Amino acid sequence: MASSHSIKVLKGPRQAGKTSLLMRLGGYTFVSLDDIHQRALAQEDPVFFLNQFTGKILLDEATLVPALFPELKRRADAFKAARLQGKKVSPFDVWITGSNQTLLQKSVRESLAGRASYFDLNTLSLHEMPKAPLADFFMKGGWPELHANTQLDAKRYLDDLISTFIEKDIVVAAGIERKAAFLKATALAAGRVGQLFNASDIARNTGVESTTIQSWMQILQDNGIVRLLQPYFNNRSQRFIKTPKIYFQDTGLATRLQGWSEYTPLLVSPAFGHLFENLVLNEIERFFINRGERAPVFFLRSKEHAEVDFLVELGNARYLAIEVKRSPGTLEAEQRRLLEKTGLDIVDTWVVGDVERMEKRQGVRIVPLRSLWRELNTLYKNSSTRRTGH
Repeated sequence: MASSHSIKVLKGPRQAGKTSLLMRLGGYTFVSLDDIHQRALAQEDPVFFLNQFTGKILLDEATLVPALFPELKRRADAFKAARLQGKKVSPFDVWITGSNQTLLQKSVRESLAGRASYFDLNTLSLHEMPKAPLADFFMKGGWPELHANTQLDAKRYLDDLISTFIEKDIVVAAGIERKAAFLKATALAAGRVGQLFNASDIARNTGVESTTIQSWMQILQDNGIVRLLQPYFNNRSQRFIKTPKIYFQDTGLATRLQGWSEYTPLLVSPAFGHLFENLVLNEIERFFINRGERAPVFFLRSKEHAEVDFLVELGNARYLAIEVKRSPGTLEAEQRRLLEKTGLDIVDTWVVGDVERMEKRQGVRIVPLRSLWRELNTLYKNSSTRRTGH
């Protein structure tokens, strides 16, 4: 986790494993601001509080103490100025974590703009759990504790997570007054995974304005719950849809918000295809994010409803087209025409599914979901331009 800044921010949803990961780095003094006594001291006198520690500090849940951020800014500026002047200075190396991205972004934006590097930690990917049954990623998602402790009840765990993280943390931090409507909108969004985002439709079902729904979805996106996937379009594509599609950052959370508690009925339901698509998107995005790079993923959809699920930018104006089909299949004629209309240099076309082996059909590669990272890595290495993260 190299960084050009002395202050580094690790973002990610509650229970994703941020603290556990940083504690494994070693050499850092761990300070939990969940501790009410530490929190009170830091809020009352941030200078004295930080003077207790030297060198490397890990401030866990720092957003609970807003008074710390101006003092961190002052110390970061002093450290940088001293180094520029060639002075010998004591190390200043701080990691900040925070589950509530609404509070974290506010604190960092107001005090640490230009002084902090950001890193993202998502829930586990299928690639990181190669022996886990596929069913686990629908019913448990990628929450580390559910995979580490098989005795935990996944339904109860996810219900508790929804209650503490969404119903309390996010609602309170964002100042949302209509809590019941917000929760209903979140559940409705989960029921529309893989579909075009229609704020007016969700608004009609929750009794609020569509602008309110748009702002709520942005809050959920900022907090690592929802993903609004943007469509690809250019000057040649006047007939392409420009409305984003909605996905969830963790498939298990979307599954639970839809109300599913057992895999077998989900597997034969109409909802499964969209959730499977959600899982594939999660895997593609984590491939890039885990390398410290932005996830350059779009989708294609024409006004005539022809659609290709994902378009991955590889650099040098080169693209990979991906269609998701749970069972083996290839592209339809209208999908091939849609790709041709983009005028893009599409170096390969894949159909990703729950299949056992790689094969090729009509010029399209059938890629097993479990081999997705390996195949992406091969294609990624062949790209002569590495992308930089944001």
